[in-house]
Amino acid sequence: MKDKVENKNINIQQLQTQIEKEQKNEQKEKQQHKNCENMLSFALNSNLRNGVDFLLVAENKKTIQLKNNEWNYYNFGIFLLGENIILTVKLNSFFTTEYGHLKIKTSHLWIKHSSKIDCSGLGYPSGQGPGKGKSVRCGGGYGTKGEGNKKGGEMYGEETLLKQIHFGSGGGVGGFGVGVGGSGGGIIELIIEQQLINHGLIQSNGEDGISGGGNGSGGSILIELQCQSHSNKVKQTFGTITCIGKNQNEEYKGGKGRIAIYGIELPSDDILKIDPIPFNRIHK
Repeated sequence: MKDKVENKNINIQQLQTQIEKEQKNEQKEKQQHKNCENMLSFALNSNLRNGVDFLLVAENKKTIQLKNNEWNYYNFGIFLLGENIILTVKLNSFFTTEYGHLKIKTSHLWIKHSSKIDCSGLGYPSGQGPGKGKSVRCGGGYGTKGEGNKKGGEMYGEETLLKQIHFGSGGGVGGFGVGVGGSGGGIIELIIEQQLINHGLIQSNGEDGISGGGNGSGGSILIELQCQSHSNKVKQTFGTITCIGKNQNEEYKGGKGRIAIYGIELPSDDILKIDPIPFNRIHK
């Protein structure tokens, strides 16, 4: 008798879980082709959970760390609406070397002014990486060569970011073993199902060298929009997106990284705010 009751309870729990799953799928289908503002209103007026089903950050000066090198799923959008918010990854590098690779899949991404998604300096450290600076005051390379004393780091990788996606390389070590090269940029991968509004920054830049160390190179940013069918052309705002080496005006600057954007043909005005110029095509 006891076993029958337990089995009945398990079946009820499974049924409830299935119903909840179906309800969420229905809710998501109803929200197809909605813009960021509509989706946020929907999320706030439903039984969806902030931090689980969607991510809303309205407080100022908050740093949010997501899982590193794993997909972070927010089916009903990410909304960075406070000031000076930083969305990045959590590194567990106390005992091991770990680099920053932020992977997000979401329906909507809305970044307001002064907030950012940032993996700058989370790539290869000083004197490391395929494009490491080869000497004192030599920048790391990646999408372009690093500079300095004719020993800047070399280019590597490929422009589509589909066959390979890399971290930026570290700058060359400073003189007399004192200086430290800047770290390269990390990796950001974004899959956005409906709308991107970026009035802040999306960046994965290299860092400054210290005491004669070369500057790190930019990392990688890969963005895929999945919503641009003929029947659903919501306006996309790409804003400022950068994967550059630190201090582009210095003689030992780090090389630029690589950016690839799929799912939309970028207007020329949008390309002006993206550095380096991205690889761009409709289909992967």
